[in-house]
Amino acid sequence: MKIRWRPAIPGGHDSELVWGSILLLAALLATAWLLSGIATPRCLLHAATGIPCPTCGMTRATWHLLHGEIGAAFLLNPLMTAALLGAPLYVGYAAVVVVGRLPRLRLEALTKTEAKLVRFVAIGLLAANWIYLLLMRLKS
Repeated sequence: MKIRWRPAIPGGHDSELVWGSILLLAALLATAWLLSGIATPRCLLHAATGIPCPTCGMTRATWHLLHGEIGAAFLLNPLMTAALLGAPLYVGYAAVVVVGRLPRLRLEALTKTEAKLVRFVAIGLLAANWIYLLLMRLKS
């Protein structure tokens, strides 16, 4: 797998602009919602079965992050907390390359083995996070 800097394609799809904007808008809306005190929806799977879904605890983790309590956020949902901490880094990167019209970071085509490894790792992280949430539920 090779990672290279590539110039943006003139008139082409700009992933950094699209995904950076979506993440920024979502962060602003979620922050406004959480800080406003409006009730947040309950997890339907957890409400119906008592089993946490793979993202259970994400709203509470976000609230803790907004208050600078990173450890408490990780205890609620480690994978989603890591994603929430990584999102501002991506938004910052996207803003710099879009505004500066700089080359974009791109993965070269993955081999079949590399693509399988990426899928395996992603599914493994989700499964490990869900197992963690299930075990934490059993402890409480």
